[in-house]
Amino acid sequence: MKNIFIIGIALLSLVSCKTKKSAENTDTLPKDISLKPENNMAQQEDRQQLTSLMREIDALIALEPCTNPADWKFTAIGAKPCGGPSSYIAYPAKLEAQILPKIEHFTRMQSAFNKKYNLMSDCAMVMPPSEIRCENGKAVLVRDSGVTAIQ
Repeated sequence: MKNIFIIGIALLSLVSCKTKKSAENTDTLPKDISLKPENNMAQQEDRQQLTSLMREIDALIALEPCTNPADWKFTAIGAKPCGGPSSYIAYPAKLEAQILPKIEHFTRMQSAFNKKYNLMSDCAMVMPPSEIRCENGKAVLVRDSGVTAIQ
């Protein structure tokens, strides 16, 4: 009688374990690393493309020294994972036709990068600057709070 009782409990335990496993949602289980669609190398390559394009934009901007703030404009650049621009950038108005398409392309690329790698951010809004100043030949973005962002 004692053996039948022990066998009965063992069978119930096995059945309950099997039932629990089949009830788990396979979407929440860890995935095999070999099945991961993207690896760190791909992310580094994508980040390098973003860095390269930003250097290209900076090089175009550097062609013109800032001597008169009226000759400069600013625009949003980049994309935060939560939405909105990641920052603002000043550029010479006379090079607008060359620079704006590159800035727009960079913003699209960064947005796609954020989505592709499921990135997160602080979701804080980046406020636009209130003015541009020229300091030592460089455009400086000034916010109402008096904070400056050197280009």
